[in-house]
Amino acid sequence: MIKRMLLILLFIIPLASAGHSMDLRALKIERFLLAYPNSPLRDHIDEILYCADRFGLDYRLYLAIAGAESTFGKKYPKDNHNLTGILNGSKQFDSIYENIFETHKLIATGKWYKKYRKTNDVKDLIYTYKGVPPYNHYIGNVRFALDKINAVSVDDEKALLAGKSSPGLKKVLSKQKQKEQLSVWNSIRYDLYEPHNIFEIDIKKITTEKRWGEINEPIGLPDS
Repeated sequence: MIKRMLLILLFIIPLASAGHSMDLRALKIERFLLAYPNSPLRDHIDEILYCADRFGLDYRLYLAIAGAESTFGKKYPKDNHNLTGILNGSKQFDSIYENIFETHKLIATGKWYKKYRKTNDVKDLIYTYKGVPPYNHYIGNVRFALDKINAVSVDDEKALLAGKSSPGLKKVLSKQKQKEQLSVWNSIRYDLYEPHNIFEIDIKKITTEKRWGEINEPIGLPDS
């Protein structure tokens, strides 16, 4: 039973992390952060988008502040995960995700940010967030990130998504997605394959195989 649960978890986690895989905002952030290969935020894009949507904030805002405070996570106190400099960097967070969540929550609900929520003017945000002058350089850094993210082109992906209305292309993409997901699923079959071994996937075979002698029904295809 434990082995079975482990298999289920290993299968679900990669799919759950792809929650924004068709979200062009995620692609914009991903391409923007290519310029910052050491940024730990490259692994937290879905979390940033989730919090921005939950609290109704600009999806670029957290990144812009993290850029001004810690160069997108390149330089920050590793023991407190405070990438956004809250309380002059002294605020403790248990994880980067907690910092992402609490930064969004602070700006979206804090009484000091009422004016910014009305105007959406970066100056109104920074005067409160930074708290003390000088402001101009900080405001410039935040605006730089906002504009850079906005300018990232995703035209190629837009064209691909628009083409999905074509039945022929949709069928090809569906098969490709199935193979990718089955490859992830099959890669944890260390009872049959050596680690990192490259192999061809037989979709018909894998969808009818049974695993560990514990699963009584065929393994179904993931939702396409």
